[in-house]
Order: sequence, then structure tokens, then C-alpha cells
Amino acid sequence: MTIDTTRAGPDMTVARGHRDPPLGVDNAWDGDDWQRMWFRTQSRDWRTLALVPGDDHTSTFEVANLIARLALDHGETVRVADLRALRPKHVDGFLEGARWEVDKGTRIVFATRSVSTNAATVPLARAADCAILCVSLGSTSLTSIKDTIDQIGRKHFLGSLLVRATTKCVAMRRALSTRSPGPKARP
Repeated sequence: MTIDTTRAGPDMTVARGHRDPPLGVDNAWDGDDWQRMWFRTQSRDWRTLALVPGDDHTSTFEVANLIARLALDHGETVRVADLRALRPKHVDGFLEGARWEVDKGTRIVFATRSVSTNAATVPLARAADCAILCVSLGSTSLTSIKDTIDQIGRKHFLGSLLVRATTKCVAMRRALSTRSPGPKARP
């Protein structure tokens, strides 16, 4: 099964990193890859950009900080809003404050949790000017990607970004894959 992203906008998939990358971002990126990512985020005029992980093991906070750093490199200021723990009952209040900041000319990147972990992610991503789906190779399932896109709506996504799963997730997967099946049952 493949996910058609042609209607979601330009492909944001990046598979390599840079020296001193944020946690969760591949260590092999170089400056050119970072610049390409920045220019792709600029393919649509936005004031608010939601970063939505495709699973519970993909962090968007480090990616949000990377985008803010890239903005500074291009003479712009982008604020990062860490909304990973925001509860649904506080979404309207946050969005009201964000609109006030945006009206003053501020650009804001929303770092969220997966839609399966935090119900606030759906209204945050829908309220943002656009969103980027962050997925981890070997961690994010096609089912969770499809579910995320279905819940938020394909039209909201600018594209996707490939990042590493958190170190804790990778360690758990390795432990599970090397675990012995245990003693065999005797007849």
C-alpha cells in the first residue's frame, strides 16, 4: 500500500542530516540538505506550521528547533511552541494567543504528539496554515500514517519529513528483535 502525497504539496522527505543535529534527526545531514528542507517549507506562505509525528516514537520538538535555526540562518525569526503535552481543553486558548502573535507578524512552529497519543494534535494541525508529517523509517507504520492523514485531512499537509525514531524506541525494537523465543513447550 502506498500513500499518495501528490495532493499534499511538495515532497518534504529528507533522509540525511548535518553536524550537531537535534536529537531524532539523522546524523548524516549536510548543509545542503538543511537548505533544501528550509526552501521546501517556504513553498507555501505560512504563519503557523504544525509538525505532526506519524507515531508515538517520533519527536517533533527537535525538528521544530531545527526549522527555527534554519529561519535564523535566513534572517527570519520563527518561534517554537512545544505543544506535546497540551490538553484538548486548552487548544482554543492556545490558538487565541497564537493568532495574537501571528497578527503581530510572528511565525510559529507547533511541535505536537501523534494523533493516537494526544487528541489535541488534530485541532492544532487543522488550525495551522499547514502541517508536515514526520515519520521514522522502521518505526512508523503505513497504517498510522494513513490514520494521521485521515484524521487531520490531506489538504493540511505540506509534505513529509523522514527522521530517526527516538533512541529509546530504537533500543526497545532491538531488544525485542534479539529476544529469544523462550523455552519450547513439551508435549
